[in-house]
Amino acid sequence: MSQSPPVPLPFSLESAMQVLAWGAAPDASPYSHKQIAEWCDAYWCEYIDVDASPEVERLLPILTDVETQWDLFLANTYSLEQLRTLSFEDVRVPSEWFADWLEQARRIELDA
Repeated sequence: MSQSPPVPLPFSLESAMQVLAWGAAPDASPYSHKQIAEWCDAYWCEYIDVDASPEVERLLPILTDVETQWDLFLANTYSLEQLRTLSFEDVRVPSEWFADWLEQARRIELDA
């Protein structure tokens, strides 16, 4: 699977909240769930070997879950043959998942 054009936002709590909100409202989002999952993975990778702030440390499991659940959704929803030909930009995970992740991120924001 090739990379999509990246979401051009800095890695911050505010950006994560925006990205998760886009995932929760995909019809109004300028980015696909695939792009959002890739952004979440890139955010996690940015801090993999760095001592991050407590706020970021609490956010990373949420963003990791987004990317992991994206992969699991693909594996559990589509056959191998479908995965070979599918346009991943059109795939959407349940929006409710993003609403839940957004709520988790909001709790971090309130604690900050």
